Amino acid sequence: MKKTAIIIVLFMFSQLKGQANNQLDEMIISSINSYITWKNSFVKRGINVRDTCHYYVCKDGLPADFLYESMQNVTFLSLHNCNGLSKSLQKELKKGIDVCFVWLKLTDRQLVISIGGRSVKLIKKNNLGISIGDWSIFTYEYSCEKQKWLLANTECGGI
Repeated sequence: MKKTAIIIVLFMFSQLKGQANNQLDEMIISSINSYITWKNSFVKRGINVRDTCHYYVCKDGLPADFLYESMQNVTFLSLHNCNGLSKSLQKELKKGIDVCFVWLKLTDRQLVISIGGRSVKLIKKNNLGISIGDWSIFTYEYSCEKQKWLLANTECGGI
């Protein structure tokens, strides 16, 4: 029974990346956009005054062939090597910027996409200070009947 479950999960994951319209990228993009919309609602209600017309997303942990160019008003960056970033971005990092971190977790018939908003500041050359902030969790379930992933639950919160 366990071997069957593992084979089904592997098949479902291959379906994510193997289709022409790439369901995995679509789910990640949809989740990031939903998170951004949720964050922007705070500005509209006067709770947050930070600039929300442009977002930074950490690409560390995203699929290697993710369609970065498909998102507008988003800069994808890697925090593995701060020296490799542009001088203007390093300057912004010295002041501190908000960065969205994305994590993917596949279990059974669920794919969980977690997005955490973090404040990132370059303290010293290649040393970052990262503070915890808000979060969103998007849970997708695979429908064998429809042969696609469907959003089953969304949770948002903060510290």
